[in-house]
Amino acid sequence: MVELRTPRKTSKATKMDANGETASLKKRKRELKEETTTASQKRQRSKPTKTQPAANGTVDDTADSQESTLFENRDLQTTNGDLELADASNALTTRDTSAWKVSNPMGGRMLDIDPIFSLDERYLLITYNTSIQVYSTEDSLLVRRISLPVTKLDSGAELSSPYIVASALSASTPDFLWVACSDGRIWHLNWTTGEGAETPFTIDVKKVLDMTVESVDIRDKQEDVLFVLQKFTKSSAQIVAYDLKALQKKAGKLIHTYDENPQLLRSAAGGRLIVAAAKETLHIGTLKSKGKTVKSVDDLEYAFHSFGVPDLVTCLDIRPTLQTTKKGGVEIQFVDLVIGCARGAIYLHWHRRAVHSVKWSEDGNYLISGGAETVLVLWQLDTGKREFLPHLSATIENIVVSPKGSSYALHLDDNSAMVLSTAEMKPTTYISGIQSLVLSDKPSKESLVRRVWRSVDEITTPLITTSNPTNPSQIFLCVGNGQQASSTGNAPSTPLLQVFDVSSFQGVGKHPIARTNPTDANMTSQGAPIIEPRVTKMAFSHDGKWLASVDEWQPPERDLEPLLTGSKTTCEVSRERREIYLKFWEVEAEDSSLQLVSRINEAHFTTQSETILDVVSDPIFSRFASLGTDGVVRFWSPKLRRKDGLASTGPEGQQLRTWSCSKAVELPAYGQLEEAVEVSPKTPRSGALAFSEDGSVLFAAYGPSSGAVVVVIDTATGAIRDTIPNLSRGEIRGIEALSSSLILLSEDLAVYDIVSDEVQYSFALKETSEAAKRMTHLAVNRESRSFAVAAPIPNSSQEKLKKGAKSELVVFSVDEEVPQLIQTFPQVITAILPSTNSAGFVAVDSAAQIWSITESGEQAQMLQPLADINMEESKALVAPVDLAAEDGEASDEEMQDADEDVEMEDDDYDVHQAVVAPQRLAEIFNAAPAFAMAPIEDVFYQVAGLFSTRPSTI
Repeated sequence: MVELRTPRKTSKATKMDANGETASLKKRKRELKEETTTASQKRQRSKPTKTQPAANGTVDDTADSQESTLFENRDLQTTNGDLELADASNALTTRDTSAWKVSNPMGGRMLDIDPIFSLDERYLLITYNTSIQVYSTEDSLLVRRISLPVTKLDSGAELSSPYIVASALSASTPDFLWVACSDGRIWHLNWTTGEGAETPFTIDVKKVLDMTVESVDIRDKQEDVLFVLQKFTKSSAQIVAYDLKALQKKAGKLIHTYDENPQLLRSAAGGRLIVAAAKETLHIGTLKSKGKTVKSVDDLEYAFHSFGVPDLVTCLDIRPTLQTTKKGGVEIQFVDLVIGCARGAIYLHWHRRAVHSVKWSEDGNYLISGGAETVLVLWQLDTGKREFLPHLSATIENIVVSPKGSSYALHLDDNSAMVLSTAEMKPTTYISGIQSLVLSDKPSKESLVRRVWRSVDEITTPLITTSNPTNPSQIFLCVGNGQQASSTGNAPSTPLLQVFDVSSFQGVGKHPIARTNPTDANMTSQGAPIIEPRVTKMAFSHDGKWLASVDEWQPPERDLEPLLTGSKTTCEVSRERREIYLKFWEVEAEDSSLQLVSRINEAHFTTQSETILDVVSDPIFSRFASLGTDGVVRFWSPKLRRKDGLASTGPEGQQLRTWSCSKAVELPAYGQLEEAVEVSPKTPRSGALAFSEDGSVLFAAYGPSSGAVVVVIDTATGAIRDTIPNLSRGEIRGIEALSSSLILLSEDLAVYDIVSDEVQYSFALKETSEAAKRMTHLAVNRESRSFAVAAPIPNSSQEKLKKGAKSELVVFSVDEEVPQLIQTFPQVITAILPSTNSAGFVAVDSAAQIWSITESGEQAQMLQPLADINMEESKALVAPVDLAAEDGEASDEEMQDADEDVEMEDDDYDVHQAVVAPQRLAEIFNAAPAFAMAPIEDVFYQVAGLFSTRPSTI
C-alpha cells in the first residue's frame, strides 16, 4: 500500500512584470489540504477483491471491482464493473453496467505458414497468430474472421503462450480446415461457417512442431489422416498419424522417430510419401502397405531412408509423379524434391541469404523461390534461365501455387499478402495489416546461421502513431521494411509511414519519410545490415494539411573504430555523428500523399545535435512546437517561400510555403530555482509538451529525473507565465492538457487543476524496468473528458519486454479519481491514441492487433467481416448455366416465364449501369496515331454510344 497523494493547496499564480516576464521563479511550497473533500471521502471506500479467472480460463463474475497492477495503491478500483480475458482467448467480456467496453481485437500478425487457396480459387485463407481469416480474391475484402482461443490460462491463472504451428485444408472435405497448436490442440474448422473453434481435439504431447494432412483410403473410404511432428526429447521428434477416431482417443500410430532437431514435415500422393527435414538431413518415407486394405491408421507402415544435404534445410517442396497399376491402383513412379537452404542454395545458387520458400510450378517446368532479397525468382529448369520480380515491399516468407496453377500467393514479412497472376505477374489481390514490429513466436529462418548481426527479440521503443483530424477512419504508423529489416539495430528502423484505414482494415499506402535503402545494396562488406533511420515523433496540424516528423540516425559503433582519436569511445563518436532532422510535410487533400516542404537540420543544437523530446501541434493555428534536450522550446510557423524577393509559386500557380522558427523560449533549469540542488549539465533530461485547448498556453515539462518543472508559456508572446515544480517524480513520460486540468505522467500520475492551482489527485506507479518505462503511454480524449494510461505490467523476473509480457490499461475521468476501466491485455500495448470525433481510444499491441476502447453506447469504427453483416451471400457467384445441358424444345410455361424475364430486364434496364469491355474502348482510342485521331466530338459520340447501347439478349 502506498498513499494516494492528497490534494494540496498552492500559492496563487506568480506575479508578472509589465513585460509579462515572471517576477520570481521561487520553488512553491504546498500545504496539506484538509481531508474533507468529496475526493478524500472516495478514498475511504473498502478495498475491493480482485476478479480471479477460473481454472478453465473463464471469468468469475461474482466480484464487482478489479485492482490495478500498475499503481501501488490497492484502493485503485473500478466500481462500474470489470473486464477480463474470457475463455483463454483474446475476446473480452464486460458487465452490462460498465461505463466502458473493449472490443474484440482485429487484425494480428500473419504467421510463417503457407496461405491456402480454396479449390475454386475464390478465397484465400490466411493463418494469423490468433485467428483464421478468409479473404475474397476478387476484391481483397475480409469475408470471415474465425477467432481461435490460442492464449490460455495455466494452473496458476497466468497466461501461457502457445502458438499456431500449422494449418492445412482438409483433403477429403475441402470446406474444412485443420489447425494445429504447439500445445497439442487441433481444430477442425468449417471455414465457410466458422464452426468448430470452441471444440478442439487435444493430444498428449510435449510440443507440436508441424502438421500435414492427406486423404487416405481407409475402409474403402477417403478420410483425412493427420501426420503430426511431435517433440519427443530435446533434440528428437516423432511422426505420428491420426485419423478422426485416433484424435478422439488421443492415441495415434507412431510412424517414425528421428533426431538432429527436426523442424519440417511434408507429405504427398495421398500419404504415400512423407518427407521430414532435420538440419542437414532429409528423411523420406514411402508407404509399404501397397495393395493392402487399410482398415485404420494402425495399418500404415512406412520405410524410411535418410539423405545428407550440404546445408541447413529451411524449406522444401515435393512433386510426385503417379502411375496407374495393372490392378487399377495408383503408385509413385518417381519424385521431384526441391529444398531451400539457410545460406541461399536451391537448384542453383542465387540467394545471398536463407531461402524462405521454394515451390514447384503446376507443370513442373519452373521453380519459384523467395527470401530476404525481396525478389521473386522463377527458375526455368530446361534452360537454366532465371526471371525476376524485384523490389517487393519486404522479405518473402511463403509462396503458394494455386490449385489451377493460374496464380501465386505470396506472404511477405511486412504483414501483407498478395495474389499474382502467373500470366502477367501483376497483383490481383492485396491484403495488408498493421506492419509494426511484433514479438514472434518462432525464430526467423535467418537465425539458423550465425551472422555478424542478430535479430532483436524484444520491443524497446513505443510505436509512433497519430491520426489525421480530418480523416477519423485512418491512423498513421511509423513502420520499417518488414519485421527482420526493422529489428537489426539497437533500436528499430522505422523510416516509412503506413496509412492504415480502420474502417476497411487495410493498409492504403506507405510513404518514406526518412532515408531508406529498399533497392540499394543493404548489406555492408562485412555482412552486417545497413541501419535505416528511426522516426521518433510525429504530429498533424489541426486542419490535417501539415505533418511534422522527427527522424534520428547514428552510425553503429562497429563501423567507427577507424575514427577513434584521443580518449574518445565509440559511443561518444557515434553520438557526435548523430543526424536528427525535423521535417514538415504538406498533405495532399485528394490522396493523403506527402510532399516534403522543409527539412530543418539540427533544430536543437548545442555543441552537437540534441535529441528532440517532443513535437506537438497548435489546436487553433497552423503551428508546431518542439522541445529538445538543449532546454529550448521552439515554435515553428509557415511563411511564403520567396526567391529574389518574389513569392514562389508551384506548377499550378499555388503559393509555396516554407517552415521556420518563429520564436524560441529557453526554459529555466531546475538548478536555477531557489532551494534546488545543483544538477550536472551532463545529467540526462526528459520532457514533453502540451497545448491548452484554446492554444493560448503551452505547457512544457522538462528537467532531470531528480526534479523536473512544468513551465507555462504564453504562445502569443513567448513569455513564461508560470512555473510549477514538484508535480513529477523521475523521468517525464507524458503531459496533456484537458479542459482546466493538467495531466502529468512520470513515476507518478498527477492531475493538476490550473484554475484552482492545486493537485486534484495523484497516484504512484509501481517500480518497473527501464524497458517498461519507455512503453508507458498517456492519451486524452476531449470528447469524453477522459484519459488513459497504459503500461506493461511490472514483472520483477523480466527485465526485457519479450514474448509473454502483458499490459494494463486504466481509463480515468478527469473529474473523478476513481478509474472508469481497468483492463489487462495479453500482449504489450505499443501505442494508444484517442479516437477522432468520438469518445474512446484505439490501442495497438505487440501482436499487430487493434483494440477499440469506447464508452457504452459508442460504436467502434472498425471493420466487420462480410459474414458478420450478412454480406457474404450477396457476394456469392451464381452457378454458371450450361446452355447445352438439355436438348429439345421448352414447354409453353417455360417460354412464358422466359418472356416475362425478358420484359422485366427491359423494364429494369434503365436502373443498371452499362458494362463496357476494355477492348471496345481500346478499339476507339487506338484506331489511329495521336496526330491522325478523329475529332474529339466524334470520339465522344463513339464512347457515349458504347455506354448507351442496350445489352444484347441471348
